[in-house]
Amino acid sequence: MTSDQDPTARFDGREDDYDRYRPGYPEGMVRLLRERGILSNSTIVADIGSGTGILTAMLLRQGAVVYAVEPNARMRSKAEARFKGEKNFFSVPKRAEETGLPGGSVDLVTAAQSFHWFDPLGCRREFIRILRPGGWVMLVWNNRLDDRGDFNIAYERMLKKHNADDSRGMSDDELDRRIGDLFSGDPERHDFDNCQQLDLEGLKGRLRSSSYCPRPGDPGFVPLMEDLDALFHAHQRGDTVLMMYRTEVYLGKLMP
Repeated sequence: MTSDQDPTARFDGREDDYDRYRPGYPEGMVRLLRERGILSNSTIVADIGSGTGILTAMLLRQGAVVYAVEPNARMRSKAEARFKGEKNFFSVPKRAEETGLPGGSVDLVTAAQSFHWFDPLGCRREFIRILRPGGWVMLVWNNRLDDRGDFNIAYERMLKKHNADDSRGMSDDELDRRIGDLFSGDPERHDFDNCQQLDLEGLKGRLRSSSYCPRPGDPGFVPLMEDLDALFHAHQRGDTVLMMYRTEVYLGKLMP
């Protein structure tokens, strides 16, 4: 198995760009959790596939105790450096299917930009095992709006030209099926607007952070970056472009 086939290694060498240039998550998502009583300064969270700690940071700011479960050593080290000295942060070098956390120990399981990489049956068993009775699961994705705004539309067209597969390795129907199977039915769905204002270096870093982007030295890397440069200059206003997202949140409980 190559590094790009192994989900735990697909982001090796991308961790710096991921940490700097991936979008955060809307504050409205946090407000939703607080208003529902799901998140407070006493909540214990297992953030699964936590990467460099983008969602982890938001949870820590709310006073939660966060066990950041991340199998990729390079991604995990970015989070460990960011949260060094943070008493509520615990780094866990494990996978979604076997977190090593005690049974019945967490109030909330989160997975941001990561559930599609998990083994669906294995992670479901593990989530049920580590959750306390009445605990919640939240899945989150920042999905780029490829049909809204001239820049977003042109960006999607460029990816297709270069056969850059941004489908998360499965069809939307397959992902929907996996989400439904996880929750034993339809979870709550909440959508939030999100965006990034990116200069040229930020736009390049945002693309390089994606698992489907060719790596430097790959045959397709230079042509893709040349087209990205041209795309930026065609659409920039004030030396930035606006990348728009819909943040999709799936929230529910699991039935054994």
